[in-house]
Amino acid sequence: MSRNAAVAGAALAVLLLSGCGAAGGADTSGAPTPSSHVEFNSIVSTATTSSADPGTDGGAEEPSVSRPDGPHRKAYLQSLETADKRLTADPDEAVDNGRNGCLDILRHKPGPTRIGNMQQRFSTRVPDMNPAAAQAVLAAARAYICPHA
Repeated sequence: MSRNAAVAGAALAVLLLSGCGAAGGADTSGAPTPSSHVEFNSIVSTATTSSADPGTDGGAEEPSVSRPDGPHRKAYLQSLETADKRLTADPDEAVDNGRNGCLDILRHKPGPTRIGNMQQRFSTRVPDMNPAAAQAVLAAARAYICPHA
C-alpha cells in the first residue's frame, strides 16, 4: 500500500467514524468521545482526535493538508513543469507529493529530511533529482498548497 493511499485511508476512516458518532442516538452524557475537527474552507486543517481513556494523550493534533483549488493547483504544477517536465508527468501524484511536503513542514521536520523525503517521493519520475530541485518543489508547495504553513 502506498503512503498516499494509507494517508487517504486514514483520513477517510476519521471522517467516517466522526459521522457515525453523530448519527442517531448520540450519547450526550458528557463523557469524552472521539471527535474530529476538519475545516474544509481552509487550505491547511487539523484533525483532532481524543480518547475516552484519561491516561492517553487526548487531543493530540495531526496536521492535514487539503487539495489545492484550481488556480493554486495550476500555479503549483506550472512551477514544477518549469523546473522539470518529468515532475508533472502525473499531475495528481505531483500534487500529492506537494501535499506530503507540506505535512513535513507542518510537522517541523528538519530541512535535510524534507529535502530527502521530496527526492524520494519523486524518485520514480526523476531519479536524478538533486537537493536544489527538491528544495524548489518544497518552495512551490509552500507557496501554492500550504501558504499558511
